[in-house]
Amino acid sequence: MSLPRFTTAAVLLSLLAGCAEAPLRLAMLDDAGETGEADAGDDRIPRLNSSADGDLIETLLADYFRSLESPAVPVQMATGPASGAPEPARRLSGSGIRVIPLGPPKHHKNGLWHYLRERLELTRWNHPSVEAEVAGFRARPARVRGLAKRAEPFLHYLVGEIERRGLPLDLVLVPLVESACDPSALSAKTAAGLWQLIPATGQRFGVEMAADYDGRYDIHVSTGAALAYLQHLHDRFQGDWLLALAAYNAGEGAVQQAIANNRAAGRGTDFWSLPLPPETRGYVPKILALSRILAGADRYGLELEPVPGTPVLARVEIDAGIRPADVGSAAGLPEPLFKLLNPALKSIHDAPQRKYGLMLPLKNAQAMASSLEGAELVSAKTVVVKKGETLAVIAKRVGVSETVLAGWNGLAPNSRLKPGQELLIYPA
Repeated sequence: MSLPRFTTAAVLLSLLAGCAEAPLRLAMLDDAGETGEADAGDDRIPRLNSSADGDLIETLLADYFRSLESPAVPVQMATGPASGAPEPARRLSGSGIRVIPLGPPKHHKNGLWHYLRERLELTRWNHPSVEAEVAGFRARPARVRGLAKRAEPFLHYLVGEIERRGLPLDLVLVPLVESACDPSALSAKTAAGLWQLIPATGQRFGVEMAADYDGRYDIHVSTGAALAYLQHLHDRFQGDWLLALAAYNAGEGAVQQAIANNRAAGRGTDFWSLPLPPETRGYVPKILALSRILAGADRYGLELEPVPGTPVLARVEIDAGIRPADVGSAAGLPEPLFKLLNPALKSIHDAPQRKYGLMLPLKNAQAMASSLEGAELVSAKTVVVKKGETLAVIAKRVGVSETVLAGWNGLAPNSRLKPGQELLIYPA
């Protein structure tokens, strides 16, 4: 049974309090776009922590960001305490606050779904497992529309991050299948966040996990780590994206062992031939099926709501000693939405004793930066990589270190660049 959608802060807070510790469960979107329990044995798409969580993400995120597109809805700056805060919000100076728009500073005139559909690459497999998944999604198109709606707030950012690394845009579908685009998702196997990173993988790719912060839930940090891991898997499995996706789900050791066993037995070593766990054998076809359906949306009769082709999120870098709740209050953001965008923080009412980052709607962040003396609003420019250029060459040209340039773009310092790849350059 689905819950009605309430919009008052008090009800939203009570819902959040009630579901904050709920374990991740598998459920389905029914044809009305509502939350329903999964059929026995049907784990097509992982669902959110609770019905309330799903409704909150849909109403607070997608509808909120869409409302910001209207010039008739001004951004209101908060003057009172953050909702539910144990003490009044403190007025901030802008010193120590830096606002960075997330996503490439370019406009996709026909909207992001149209842009994405024309560039999907993993659409050519006609294996029976893929056909079965396509048929399942076609039978209930509301599932795809529901996932697409939850992806809306993050889509421009994810597309930009994937393109900047020269990776296939089909990878934007990974968090849809992994977590239903829920930044606070937690699995029974301790995989966490939008990309469902386990602790070992997070640590391996530089994700901080501490008593007051878990970077696997940080949308920006986890995206960088997940894409670095996917790039590593692609390279390890010699450019085979199906094996890379299988390894992302089952672990690279499991896939490597399956390949070795099949090779020793004289059997095929492609994804379809490997004796992988049932979950993994279903996981890859789900992604391939979604890629095909989105690429052929007109043919499949799938209508998706237009998504703005410009950035809607900002990364706000904060100096030590500033409470996250005070930043959210200064940005005029309802506390439930602030928490949904920043689930990596264990408490928003305690001031971290180190620099940290927050995710805010871009217009709220810009309005906050304009109203606080000393706050810095950073605008980026884009450079296109030419043949033979490296991070070191471009870093020298723009006057920063190779490490800084790599960090701006979520890349490892030794990353190989591809001609046509875009890099973001910020004021040093």
